[in-house]
Amino acid sequence: MVIAAALTSCKTSSLYSGGYQQQNQTQTILSSSNFNVLGSFTGTVTEKILTGNITNKVGIIARAKAKMLEDAKAAGVELIGSRALVNVSVDLIETKKRISATMTAEIIEFK
Repeated sequence: MVIAAALTSCKTSSLYSGGYQQQNQTQTILSSSNFNVLGSFTGTVTEKILTGNITNKVGIIARAKAKMLEDAKAAGVELIGSRALVNVSVDLIETKKRISATMTAEIIEFK
């Protein structure tokens, strides 16, 4: 039973859904770094809060993320292939008149 458990613990998983089959296989290597840090990027959006209207706050974090990705693209870094956002942080600051969202993240590329 131990051998069977050891042989099935790290296997390819597959998902079949409506004619589309996806296979995922992951591997963790702790003896060496298997990624490169491409940079740290920030996006900030500030909105004026209108009296009695909370709908102007909707999507402010998504717009901050879009600005951050625009900043990365301007630096020549895009989220393609084996690249990912890591160390993502979101800061929200709200006063009676304004709301501000800042998203910061690093983009890494797996080797």
